[in-house]
Amino acid sequence: MILLLGAPAAADPETWRPFSPPGGGFRIELPGEPVRESEDRFTPGGSVRETKWWLAVPGAELSVETHDLPALATWMMSADALLDRARDGVIADDGGEALASSDVLVQGAPARSFTWRYPGELVRLERGLTVLVGSRLYLLTGTGPDPASHPAVARFFDSFRLEAARDEASPE
Repeated sequence: MILLLGAPAAADPETWRPFSPPGGGFRIELPGEPVRESEDRFTPGGSVRETKWWLAVPGAELSVETHDLPALATWMMSADALLDRARDGVIADDGGEALASSDVLVQGAPARSFTWRYPGELVRLERGLTVLVGSRLYLLTGTGPDPASHPAVARFFDSFRLEAARDEASPE
């Protein structure tokens, strides 16, 4: 079940400000207040708590998610396997076609940067980044006709920073 907590706010490019939800373990810049969605998903390895914050801007949609993975998954699978599985799952969930993927580091944490195309007649691409820190997976996405050259998508991705979680509570 996904719980919607608000509606998309108008995104003014001149009003970018830091966003860092309590317990989220990250900081990112957004040009408005994001919508928050939360879901518990059950997997063979245990429950995964997913929290997503998203915001529509002219010509793109920006989102950042946290996925708290079960200890069994992080014990049984390597960081590379978890990141590849997360990337492949995102693309498969959208019925998309992978275009590019590369291994990267984000503040020393293993990560995957990738792009994919949505199915259909309209050209809709997505830029993604998965980052693994312990048992928490971060997922950033930027969607639109050309997210690779969209200034809001670039600023959003460039502003992502890992932070020590300020508390153990679920992210707000």
